[in-house]
Amino acid sequence: MYDMRYMLPKKIELLLLESTPFGLRYADIKNKTIRAFISPRASFKELLKRPELNNSGVYVLFNRSSESGLPQAYIGEADVLSSRLPMHNKKDFWSEIIVFVAKDETLDKAGVRYIESVLVSRAKQDKLADLENGNIPAIKNLSEANIAVMDEFIEDIVLLLSVLGYSIIRSKDHQENKSYPLLFIDSIGQKAKGRETDEGFIVYEGSTARAKEVESVAKWEMGIKTLKETLIKKGVLSLNQENNQYVFMQDYVFSSPSSSAGMILGRPSNGRIEWKDKNKKTLKELQEIN
Repeated sequence: MYDMRYMLPKKIELLLLESTPFGLRYADIKNKTIRAFISPRASFKELLKRPELNNSGVYVLFNRSSESGLPQAYIGEADVLSSRLPMHNKKDFWSEIIVFVAKDETLDKAGVRYIESVLVSRAKQDKLADLENGNIPAIKNLSEANIAVMDEFIEDIVLLLSVLGYSIIRSKDHQENKSYPLLFIDSIGQKAKGRETDEGFIVYEGSTARAKEVESVAKWEMGIKTLKETLIKKGVLSLNQENNQYVFMQDYVFSSPSSSAGMILGRPSNGRIEWKDKNKKTLKELQEIN
């Protein structure tokens, strides 16, 4: 049963510091210490002028598109953000930066190192982005009480990243949400299980996908084909040579029911028709409002 406490409303306040929706801005969660600065590369110099960046914090360098079909990201930490961040000017890939600070004394060097390590580990596990980080940073010793505080801060980071449109790490809360109906694909020898959620469409571990796309796929959405190749490289999909089909080695979140169905069936697919519940009702029928 899904814990209803996770469905409590949250108030997020956004301030446009340059009066434009895509310029320098910051977001706060009501009654939380966290503040997220969001900046395009063009406003980077203005970001560095903020007094909050004289403190410890965590940041994400972000690029929305890459050859792999996934966004690119780099997760870092700094004891003094205003000193560390300019060093990333030599990195060409990023076009946006999201910086997380605390409005009080919550964060210190040990704390931000812990947060960075957990975020990198979870991003590598979820495989929703091409992560530019190398190894997972080592975690310094923290007390049980400090770990509890940092873990809450981490979930606030993940929430803000998702709300702001940077979904590179899955929310632990939503992974447990079973309020959406379980859906299935059983077609052309492929069997898959998934669920529509507010994160995207989740295809569950053990589902299968067609090994070879239909010939017309060459003129089909190349983005799906590229993404498939990326998921194979990342180990999300593994070839079962005996059955000549790919197997999902972990749960994976797609942007839509159709992109997941297309990946599974190897052809252009309407996910709202292909995905059905145990009573054979399509997702489209389940979504219809009487």
